Amino acid sequence: LEGYNGTVMAYGQTGTGKTYTVGQLGKEDPSERGIMVRALEHILSSMSLETDSVAVSYLQLYLESVQDLLAPEKTNIPIVEDPKTGEVSLPGAAIVEIKDLEHVCQLLQIGETNRHAANTKMNTESSRSHAILIIHLQRSLKIKEETTVSIPSDTEHTLPGDLPLVLKSKLLIVDLAGSERIDKSGSEGHMIEEAKFINLSLSSLGKCINALAENSSHIPTRDSKLTRMLRDSFGGTARTSLVVTIGPSARHHSETSSTVLFGQRAMKVVNTIRLKEEVDYETLYKNVENEVDHLTSEMERQQKLRHREKMQLEKRLKESETFLNDLKMISSVQIENLEKEKHQFEYAVKRLMQELEEKEGRNNVLSEKIVHLETSLNEKKQQQLESFSTTQILAETTKTYEKKMGELLRELEEERSRSASMKGHFNVLEQQLSDARSSAQFQENMARELKRELSKITQTFTSQVHSLEEKISQLVSEKV
Repeated sequence: LEGYNGTVMAYGQTGTGKTYTVGQLGKEDPSERGIMVRALEHILSSMSLETDSVAVSYLQLYLESVQDLLAPEKTNIPIVEDPKTGEVSLPGAAIVEIKDLEHVCQLLQIGETNRHAANTKMNTESSRSHAILIIHLQRSLKIKEETTVSIPSDTEHTLPGDLPLVLKSKLLIVDLAGSERIDKSGSEGHMIEEAKFINLSLSSLGKCINALAENSSHIPTRDSKLTRMLRDSFGGTARTSLVVTIGPSARHHSETSSTVLFGQRAMKVVNTIRLKEEVDYETLYKNVENEVDHLTSEMERQQKLRHREKMQLEKRLKESETFLNDLKMISSVQIENLEKEKHQFEYAVKRLMQELEEKEGRNNVLSEKIVHLETSLNEKKQQQLESFSTTQILAETTKTYEKKMGELLRELEEERSRSASMKGHFNVLEQQLSDARSSAQFQENMARELKRELSKITQTFTSQVHSLEEKISQLVSEKV
C-alpha cells in the first residue's frame, strides 16, 4: 500500500497445508479465509476505488508452462524481464480489475477450478502446479507545490508543481506445489511427470536460495520458470514473507528437516526494497488532451467570433461605402443644382444690371429734358415780361409745362424707387449666391471628413485582422 513490491510464498511438503494457508476461500466460515482473500480484503478497505485501482492476475506453472487460470485458453505465456530494471512481467496474462470482495472470491473460485489437482496417498486433493496470484496496485497522489521532479535527458528539465504521480506496486501470493517422494505419494503414470517438474522447479529454487545465502556471484535463476518469475522476491526489491509448512509425523522427518533448513537459508537472503513512484503520464496526457480540446474549442470560438466581427466590419464598411457613394451622388446633384441656380442668378443679375443701366439712361434723358424745360421756362418768363399781351398764353403754357414737369418728376421718383428695389433684390440674390457657395463648401468638407473616417475604419479593421492572424498562429503553435 506504500508503493513497495511484496511477496508471500508458502513452501513445504505435500499435504502440510500450503493451499489451506494461502488459498482457502472460507465461504462458510470467514475465519478460515486464506492469505489471498485476507490480503485483498485489507487492500480494498484501505484504498479509494475512485482514484486508485486494484487488479489481479491468477497463473499456474504446470509442467514448466505458464498458464492463465482466469483465461484457460492462454497457455505457455512468455516471461519477460526488463533489461534496465530487472522487473519481471507476463505480457500475455489476463489482468482483471476488481471492485469488491465478492468479485475476488468469484475470480479465486474460477482459478481453483482450473488449477490441476489430484488425489495422492499424502493428500486427498494435492496441488499439481504452482499457483501465483499477482495483485497490481496503483495509487494516485499529488506532488507538493514546492517540489519538482527532474527527468534525466540531454538538458535538465523541471516539471511544475501539482503534477499527477502514481505509486505502482504488486503483491505476489505464491502457493507452491509440495515436494514429494514417489514412493510415499504413490504417484503413477502422468502424475510421475508432474512430480518430476515440481521437484525440478523446487530444487532450482533451493539452489537460488543457497547461492543468495552464500553471496555467490552467479544466481541460477534461469534454471526454471519458477525462479525466473520469483527473481524479484529473493535478492531483489520486494518485501518477501515465507510461510514454511511442516507435518507432525515422524515418518516425514527428513522432509521436515530439509524444509526447515530451506527456511533458515531463505532468512539469510537480504532484499533491498525500493519505492516505485512514477509520473502518471496517462492522467497527465488526459489532462493535457482535455486542455488542448478546451483550447481548440476556445480557439474555434474565438475564430468564429473574429469571423463574425470581420463580417460585421465588412458589412459596416460596405454600408459606409454605400453611404459615401450616395452622399457623393447627392452632393454632386446638389452642386449641379447650385451651379444651375448660380448661373440663373448670374443671368438674372446681368439682366437686372442691363435694365438698371437702361433706367439710368432714361433718367439721364429725363434730367436733360427737365434742364431743357427749365431753360425754356426761363426764356418764356422773360418773354412774358417783355410782352404782357402774351402773358395769358405764357401762363397757360407755364401751367402746362409745370404739369408736364411734375409728371416727369413723378416718373423720375418712380424710376428711382424702382432702381432702389432692384438694388435690394440684387443684394438678396448676392446673399443667396454666397449661401449656396457656403453650402457647397460644407458638403465638400463633409465628404472629406467621411473619407477620413472611412480610411480610419479601414486601417483599424486591417490592424485587427493582423492581430487576429497573429493570435491564431500563436494558438496553433501552442497547440502543437
